[in-house]
This record gives sequence, C-alpha cells and structure tokens, in this order.
Amino acid sequence: MNKKSILALGLMSGTSADGVTLCLFDIALKKVVCFKNYPYDGKLQNKILGAKDMKAPELSELNFELGRLYADKAEKFIKEYKINRKDIKVIGSHGQTVYHNPSSRVPNTLQIGEGAFLARRFKGIPVVYNFRPADIAAGGSGAPFVPMFDRYLCGGKKAMLLNIGGISNVTVCLGKDTFGFDIGPGNSLSDAAVNLLSGGAKTYDKDGKIAAAYAPDIKKAEQLSKLFVGNRPPLSLERSSMAEGFIKAHFKDLALPDISTLNYLTVLIIAKSLKKFILNKYEINRLYLCGGGVYNKTLVCNLGKLLPNIKIADTAEMGLHPMAKEAAAFAYLAWLTLNGRAGTCPRATGAAESSVIGYVIRQ
Repeated sequence: MNKKSILALGLMSGTSADGVTLCLFDIALKKVVCFKNYPYDGKLQNKILGAKDMKAPELSELNFELGRLYADKAEKFIKEYKINRKDIKVIGSHGQTVYHNPSSRVPNTLQIGEGAFLARRFKGIPVVYNFRPADIAAGGSGAPFVPMFDRYLCGGKKAMLLNIGGISNVTVCLGKDTFGFDIGPGNSLSDAAVNLLSGGAKTYDKDGKIAAAYAPDIKKAEQLSKLFVGNRPPLSLERSSMAEGFIKAHFKDLALPDISTLNYLTVLIIAKSLKKFILNKYEINRLYLCGGGVYNKTLVCNLGKLLPNIKIADTAEMGLHPMAKEAAAFAYLAWLTLNGRAGTCPRATGAAESSVIGYVIRQ
C-alpha cells in the first residue's frame, strides 16, 4: 500500500434492491482501488421490496439476514481482491432503505442490515452504519448524502452529477457551494413495469432494448411529468410511490409499448427538473452520470435529446466507475464520521446544520 493512501471499504444497496456493491476507496488519492456488485437472488430482492409492509418479526429477521449477508460478501470481496485487512481504516455500510418518509408528521427513515455482524467479522476495524437518523434529528430529510462526496470529488469545478438508480438524484457543485436533491423516478418505473409484464421473470429492461423497440406516448408522458415537477424540488423521496402502485394507477392496461413511455417519462422529469431548478439559475454545461441507468442506452439517448446543450458523460471520465460511486461515497462518509467531521450538506438535506452521521461500532 502506498504510504499516502487512506483506504476505506464502502457497502451500498440501493432502492432497486438488486444487490450489494462493495468498493475499496482510496480517500487520499480519490481513487477506486477495486469494486464489485454481488447480485441478490430474486427471492431476496422481492422480500426487500416488500419489506415496508412486513410485520415487526419479519422485518427484524430481514435486518439480521442482511447484516450477515453483508459480512459474508465483505469477507468474500477481501479474499477475491487479496486485500490486507490491516490496510482498511474504516468500513461504511449504507444498509438497505426499506422505508423513508421525512415529510411524515413524525419524520422517519429505516435502513436495515445490522452492522454488528461486520464489526464482529472484522475485529479491529471500526464500522459505521445507520447514517440517516442524525440528519433527520437535525431537521433534515436524511438524504441525499452523496453531495458531500461529490463536493470532495469536484473540488472547485462546476458540474452536475446525476445518479440514476431506483430513484434519480442530482448534486450541483458550484465551487465551495454544493447542493442536491432527489428528482423523481430513476429506473423504478421501467423496472416495475418489466417485472409486472414478465410475471417476475425479468426485473429490468436490459440496455433499454424494449424501450427502443417502441415509440413513446409523449403526450401522456408530458401529462404525468406534472405530478413530479412542482414549485420546489423534493429533498428526499421514497421509491414505493414511483413503482408498481403508480403504474397500476396510470397504466391500467400495461403493455410492452408502455416501457418506452415510462423510459421517456423518467428522462422528461429529470430534464424538466434540471432546467427549472438548476440550469435557469446557474451556468453549468457538464453532467456526469452514474448508477445503473447509465447502461440503459435508450434512457441516456433520450436525455441527450432533451438536454442538447449539456455535455453528458459518465463518472468514468472523472476516474470513478459509475457503478462504484455510491459505495465509494459511504466509504468516504464513514471516514469523515470516524474523524468526527460532518458528513452532510444542509442545503441538500434541509437540515438546520451539518451533522456527524452514523453509528460507530468497534470490536
């Protein structure tokens, strides 16, 4: 290991619940050392997606099941890439968000995946998990947290960084000033439609091929986009409002051509939000993409058509693989927490002040 390196291990499982990504990130050099995604089987994915409706005994069991799974995958990852445990300064585990409602009468959020299993398996390495409650306690939305990492990556450069996971969210870097917000659906609408149409046999539109095979209903997409683009950008969203329930309400006779409309709708919401809340106020001409949506060629193509004056590239151009970015972010946030440094941007989460986030376990 380079003596100047500061290595942290990050684990991330997003709202699509398709797997857990592990990333060994060099904080000092702003570099991904190695990363890998370990897919969940269909049974576990469906269990996670249905977790918000579980009773306490089932949810408690899933919490511990995922905690053990994360520890198993972390151990496997370290062996596969021949990583020396002694080089890892901290482990940051985002966990699995199963419910998130910061706008409730009692603002709340729930991430599961018990961190004690990682701490037990990797004795001597501090583990940081359950990042979101501290920000909610400070009056924030408990998300988004990636803007702090994006500010660190961009330094003084002006740029937008768009993550397209289950939900789409954006960070705006303006030199020292950074903010961000959830936009709306990312892959959630298309994923849910494919899942419904295939009876669970398929979970996503690979490469956007289904969407590319049909013409979108642009008029319908325009009408539905009004449900998402309001007078102010939402700070943090819950996936469940942009998945099966939405499709059943607005696409009652769901068919394959609707995949194209949902793809276009997703991009239309993103483009409208970027124009209304960012591009009308700031001169920024670069947009970096990350997340699974990067590989949906139809989605990226549609985005380019709706934002013709913006240079669009994925975060690989910044030296960061688009599928590693969120796991790398939580490695970085864990390092901040370990050093008693704040890990949130109040302008992004709406909190009264920035907070040191996450629970630290040492064994």
